[in-house]
Amino acid sequence: MIYYDTITFTDIFKKSILKLMPEAIDPLVLFLTIAIAFLVGLGIFFVYRKNFLGVVYDHSFNISLVIMTMLTAVIIVTISTNITLSLGMVGALSIVRYRTAVKNPLDLMFMFWAIASGIAIGAQFYYIAVITLFLVALALSALRRIRNDDHLYLLIINYDADSDLEENILRQLEKRRPKLRSKIVKKGMCELTLEVYLKTENINLTSEISALNGVKDVTLVQYRGSYEI
Repeated sequence: MIYYDTITFTDIFKKSILKLMPEAIDPLVLFLTIAIAFLVGLGIFFVYRKNFLGVVYDHSFNISLVIMTMLTAVIIVTISTNITLSLGMVGALSIVRYRTAVKNPLDLMFMFWAIASGIAIGAQFYYIAVITLFLVALALSALRRIRNDDHLYLLIINYDADSDLEENILRQLEKRRPKLRSKIVKKGMCELTLEVYLKTENINLTSEISALNGVKDVTLVQYRGSYEI
């Protein structure tokens, strides 16, 4: 008499789980992964510093991009050898809430770039992270040249509101392509914010405006589209 073993779905599931049990991670592979993640993160570091478009450069945020790339690669290497750990990691990360607000959309893009590079490196697709580094850096450089806003400045002028200074100021700035950004009047004082175009860093412009009778103070700030009044 011939006996046939009955294979159930439970047996198949157990065998598949046994095949996915954690394997030993080669220390050399781990070291190579972290080293490549550091180099790619360092490349993102320099690209961010070169193409920064905000007002105040945040060095700590730029450093976090490098560490984020390395840590993401370590997480991917760790969970790639254990299905149970990967499911637990997904559950653990789903309850984490990051309260830091990112105001600049470009900063959010750099964070996503660092995470994506870490995932690719952790999965040992090193060439994807390296090629992406060069292509994204080239694209950012090209787009930054197209915009060419390095000659835009914000001119903030405080003067007496009961005088005819505003017409004189606009007349003197006629060659600078002035554009009104805001005008605030408070108890006899007026604050005028203008966007002006300067081919060179003409610091004498502030002296010329402040020499007008009735002008209290003048501030000149390079404008990159993210200055908040």
